[in-house]
Amino acid sequence: MVFIVGLILMCVLVWLFADQIKKYPAYFYAGAFILTVISYIVYKNVTMPEFVKTYLLGIFTTGTLGIAGFYIVMFTGALRNGSPLIKKLMMIRGELSILSCILMFAHLAIFGPSYIGMAAKNASVMSKSLLVSIICGTVLLVQMTYLGVTSVKVIRRKFKAKTWKKLQRTAYLFYFLTYVHGVTMQATKIKSADKSALVTIIAYSILFFTYVIMRVRKALLAKYKKADALKVAKFDKIGTSIAGVLAVALLCLITIPQFSEYAEASERIEARKKEAAELQAMLDALEEDEEVAADSAENVTGVAEENASEVASSSDEASSENASTTVDSSNASSSNSASTNTSGSASASAGSTGSSSSGSSTGSSGSSSAASSSAGSSSASQGSSSSTGSAQAEATRTYKADGSYSASATVEDYAYPIVVTITISNDKIVSATANISAASDLDYDFAEMAAGGLSASGYSAVSGATYSSAAIQKAYDAAVAKAKN
Repeated sequence: MVFIVGLILMCVLVWLFADQIKKYPAYFYAGAFILTVISYIVYKNVTMPEFVKTYLLGIFTTGTLGIAGFYIVMFTGALRNGSPLIKKLMMIRGELSILSCILMFAHLAIFGPSYIGMAAKNASVMSKSLLVSIICGTVLLVQMTYLGVTSVKVIRRKFKAKTWKKLQRTAYLFYFLTYVHGVTMQATKIKSADKSALVTIIAYSILFFTYVIMRVRKALLAKYKKADALKVAKFDKIGTSIAGVLAVALLCLITIPQFSEYAEASERIEARKKEAAELQAMLDALEEDEEVAADSAENVTGVAEENASEVASSSDEASSENASTTVDSSNASSSNSASTNTSGSASASAGSTGSSSSGSSTGSSGSSSAASSSAGSSSASQGSSSSTGSAQAEATRTYKADGSYSASATVEDYAYPIVVTITISNDKIVSATANISAASDLDYDFAEMAAGGLSASGYSAVSGATYSSAAIQKAYDAAVAKAKN
């Protein structure tokens, strides 16, 4: 859809300003360059609504305007000689080529380095369509550079006419690779059930095969223009019809599998949505667990402080009571001493008898108290022994308790989370799984490949999926740490 919008805009621009582009090309080059730089800066630094990002900024960042310009240049060479349209377009064909090259800069600067780097590191595990698209795009970059530079009049004049024509004829390869690059890149997007990608593939194919038929027809008519007019006309009708049938057959051959891929992708997307919902629920649960743990820690600290305060208060009260008891005991002792001094010998004798009786009773009581103390000591000893055995049993465990423990980590540079869950049974890790449903369709294959290195015995990083492997390792280590603490 974006390509169609860009194509319409470029056609309107060329139709309205063809004379101005011819007279003042430098102004259009400067304007295109400024718009390209602005679109690059905005894309990198500004958050905007999806519609603006796709249909307004997107015509620059996806290279849509530039590609549309190349298609116009391409069709200019296939139009019938002498027609009013070809006269209008041929006079600005070189300028339009340069303008289209400039309009591609934002697209190349934003996506070129990342995709070329991705292919260099992970070519063996990438999808074929994406790899083909990147290879074609790299070749197109080289071709666009020398075709655009040699279209500048000052540089063009330094070439011999034949040499320059031979160089410019490589543009046919450029047109073909542009088509292949666009179709294979959109085919990659169809994995995300992108309807616009399907429409774009159809539009690319119709335009390209129409161009091929028109260009071949024009070349054949030019070659046999001296032949009998009736024979040429007959050949023209038959040849064009055959070419049309072949073009339709190729169009079906290319697009029908894309429809099937789109249908399968739609089903996968629905399944992934359910997985993503489960993942989000798991992440929310992890956050709640962390909040509960933090609240529990605060509560424990508060209770401990409160208990410490109560113990200190009780100690102070006990000290006060002991001091009061000591004073009362001392006063009672003084009173008893005075009473004893004023008693007669009979009282002394009675006191002696009472003392003997009391001493016997006290001895008996002391013996009973000693027995009770011995029993308490024995009970305390048994309790201590039981507590020690339990503590030793806890100390021999690697993990705090059996059960499942989860932790998440974000994949560097791609900003999607992976959640790893480990299950503990009999103080051993019996299973480990990674939830990768948050990965985009372009990243999902790499995340799935990385998850293959996860098992109950640990994690082994997978080559070709470096960032995903690092995130899984981090999440696994965090889940293990959670199980231990």
